[in-house]
Amino acid sequence: MKSRSIVVTDDDMDRLSRLVQALKHSLFRDQLQLESLEQTLASAEVAPGERVARDVIRMTSTIRVLDLDTRKKELYTLVFPDNADISTSQISVLAPVGIALLGRRQGDVIETKVPGGARRLRVEWVSQRPRTARRRIWPDRTNRRELHSGRTIRRTILAA
Repeated sequence: MKSRSIVVTDDDMDRLSRLVQALKHSLFRDQLQLESLEQTLASAEVAPGERVARDVIRMTSTIRVLDLDTRKKELYTLVFPDNADISTSQISVLAPVGIALLGRRQGDVIETKVPGGARRLRVEWVSQRPRTARRRIWPDRTNRRELHSGRTIRRTILAA
């Protein structure tokens, strides 16, 4: 079976490259996973988000996979490590399955090593979450909110 190249949006490539660089110079415990993500990014085809097909797995995509060994279907959302929570199916892009899914398409079969052995998964369905608009934090009163007590607090807006 011929393997298709993986595709990563330019925005995802930028954010993931910065993540890899930041973790390389930290005490991140799983350097092998970091190297694996770095190799995946190095071999990826990069394209503007609007030119990437809707069935390509990006960051924040929700994916339904079929485990080819157990025949069990699972639903995942691919997220950055800080948002990972396997109990809610939020899988980190630094997890073996997360790395293997990044940039793949509906219909692709992936094989990856996991702590319990190996997994073979077929991507059955991909859904893109709409991207939220990025908002800037302005240093004036527009980002302040007054509490009932009369105290003023700064409203924090995180760029997504």
